[in-house]
This record gives sequence, C-alpha cells and structure tokens, in this order.
Amino acid sequence: MPEHSNARLFVWFRILFNCRFYYPVFTILFLDLGLNIGEFAALNVVWALTSVVLEVPSGALADRFGRRPLVVAAGVLMVLEMAVLCLMQPGHHDLVFWLFVANRVLSGAAEACASGADEALTYDSLPAAERTTLWPQIMAKLSRGMALGFVVSSITGSVLYDAHSLTAAFHWMGLDVTVAKPVAMKLPLLLGLGTALACLVVSLRMTEVRTPAPKTSLLQSIRETWVSILQTGGWMWRTKAAFALIVFGLVFDSVIRLFLTVASNFYRLVGIEEGWYGVIGTVVSLLGLVTASLMEKSVKVMTARQNFIWLGLVVFGGLMAAAHPQPGWTGIALVMPLFLSMRFLQFFLSNYLNEIVDSEQRATALSFRGLTINLAYGTLTLLFGWQTSWVAGHRHLSADDPRVFAAALELWPWWFAGTALLAGGWMVLRVFSTRKDEQSVESAGH
Repeated sequence: MPEHSNARLFVWFRILFNCRFYYPVFTILFLDLGLNIGEFAALNVVWALTSVVLEVPSGALADRFGRRPLVVAAGVLMVLEMAVLCLMQPGHHDLVFWLFVANRVLSGAAEACASGADEALTYDSLPAAERTTLWPQIMAKLSRGMALGFVVSSITGSVLYDAHSLTAAFHWMGLDVTVAKPVAMKLPLLLGLGTALACLVVSLRMTEVRTPAPKTSLLQSIRETWVSILQTGGWMWRTKAAFALIVFGLVFDSVIRLFLTVASNFYRLVGIEEGWYGVIGTVVSLLGLVTASLMEKSVKVMTARQNFIWLGLVVFGGLMAAAHPQPGWTGIALVMPLFLSMRFLQFFLSNYLNEIVDSEQRATALSFRGLTINLAYGTLTLLFGWQTSWVAGHRHLSADDPRVFAAALELWPWWFAGTALLAGGWMVLRVFSTRKDEQSVESAGH
C-alpha cells in the first residue's frame, strides 16, 4: 500500500539526507580549507537566509501542486551541493570561499524543499484514523535509524578525515602508503556525494497521495500560492497551541543547533584529538537508540508544557557545562544532554504540530516551523560571529584563538534562559489578553 511504502521511504530519505560523513568535522573543514570563524559564521547566515526565503513558498507549492516534486527537488539539490564541496581545493582562499557560498545556497534550498514536504507527504499517506498512533511510532523508528546512520557516518567520516590515522592503518596492514591531508579531506565529501545520489533515488520512489491542484496560469498560481501562505500564517498566529510550538521551537533549536554546528571546535577546546570525534558521534547515536522509546512514552504520559519544561532544564544544564568546559572526556560527558535534546525537540515539534494542523495546509505550516527555526539559527549564528570578533578585539587575540571561543560560550546559557523566559512570558500575556477580549465580547453581548 502507498502509505506503508511512503513511511519506509521517508525514514530512508531522512537518514540519507541528514547523516552526512563530513558532519563530525564540519567546523574544522572550513578552518582547514583556509577560512576563519567569522567567514564560517557568515556562510551559515547565507545558508539560513536561503532557507528562510524559500522555506514557506516551497511548503505552499507542495500543498498546492504535490509534495513529491519538492522532495525530489531536495534530492537533486543535495547532489549538487555535495558535488560543489568535492571541488574544494585547500590553499585557494577566494575560490574556496565562493564555492562554499554556492554550497550554502544549494544546501539551504535543499533544506527548504525537503522541510515540510517529506513529512506532510508521509503523514497524509497514513490512514486518517490511525495517524496519531502511527506517527509517533514512525518518528521513533526514524530516530533509531538516524542513530545507526550517525554511528556509521561519524566513525567513517572522522577516521577518513584524519590522514595520520589512515596512513598508520595502511602501515599496520603492511602497505607502504602515505595519505596526504588534501586527499583525506576529500574522502568524507565523496562519500557524502554517494549518499546524496542514494537519497535522490529514494525520493523518486515516493508516491503522491493527494490530487494536485488543477493547472492554472502562472500569475494565478503565484497569487493563489501567496494567498495560501497568508491564510496559513494567519491561522498559526491565531492558534495559541501552534504559535507556542513555533516560538519555543525557535528558542530551543537555534542555540542547540549552533552548539552542534561548532561541536568539533568544542572538542578541540577540551583537548580531544580528531580521530576520536567519530567515537563521540557513535556514543551520541547509541544513546539515541535508547532514547527513541522514551520519546514515544513522553508524549503519551506528559503534556506538551511538561515536556518543554523538563527539556528546557536539560538544555540549560548542557549549556552551563559548555560554558565551563572540563578537560578531556569529562567535558564531553557533561555536554551530552545538548546532543540528545535536539532529538527530543524535533520529535515533540513534529508530533504536536502534525496533530493540530489541517491536511490541506500541512506542508505550509511545517514550512513555517522551518522558516522561523532557520531564521533564528541564522540570526544567532550572526550574533555569534559578532560576539567572537568583539571578544577577540577586546582581549587582543586572534579570532581563531581557543580562548575566544571559550569566552563566547560563557554567555550562551544565559541567552537561552533569557529568551526562554521572554517567550514564556509573552505566551502568558497573549493567553491573558485573549481571555480578556473574550470576556469583553461576552459582556457586550449581554
């Protein structure tokens, strides 16, 4: 049946789209190719802006003309972004920078096309009466699959990136082979290109389950698409539950994702060698296998408010550990909650938002989630770049000095706590204002 096929393919699509072999060395890949932290931050802003511009229009197009074409487009764009990465040549700063600009634009476009469309396609493939039961099971299965995928990609990517480890391995096998650093740097990228091609094949096998809108003129299609965007945006603004999920989603996601983005820099800060990065990713993934069942249970036995409260405490604790880094493996163990919290956050947002949104605007609503999250991430990344530049200038240090990064981390837990409390206060005032308006209407009626 199409619904079962789409569910299986959705899991494979997400695994191949997200488990990338260069992720364990993401930050240091930029640095080793000759870029600095400021340029790294600017390039991630380019990624976020691209995603922001295309996110909601892509969701609206998916709702109107079909979700499968957008998922296939995401697969094509992923192939192109990985092909651009494979062209990188260390020592050519300007070329590397502009290739990274192209990569970030393609990557942001791929993320925008996939965000919302793949989830909406799969969710609406499920029998209507069983969606609320089956969806948490599918998401838990996806979490387990992603955990295993990250085990493979983290170990493989970090080991292949370490030219010294590869050379030692060849010598241990009795082969007189010396692997050059530029060659080792390309290996995770080439594997990433292979998974991108596999991801494209999976997307082509997915089946559309809704009847696309009838063909109209280009001008009318554009007008109707923007009308649907405004209607969905208005619904999310008026619906307190949906609005709260969006607000708390962007507050939590932006700071967690920024830490995950610079995690390899944190590993260097606490004195962990590159060859161990894959081991860290493996441990996180194995813990993810254990927590998958906890995600299912948490949405069954606790309310959304309770789940976000305990998750907020976990995130704050992890950020405090990052702000006061302990040397070696102790420091890594203390920030583990940050890695796991992202899994829970994505699970909660998907489960609660899909429960309340109408099928006709599902992809658009999910794209609004992606839009706000990516906008917040891009803004926070830009602030991080400014923060490191200010710290470097204030302390008369190079922006690449580990002490600059360490000083920047000290502000993060307080930023998260402040924005989370502001978001909570805003929601309380909004609910109070809504009740007051309802009471005024009732009084006027009497």
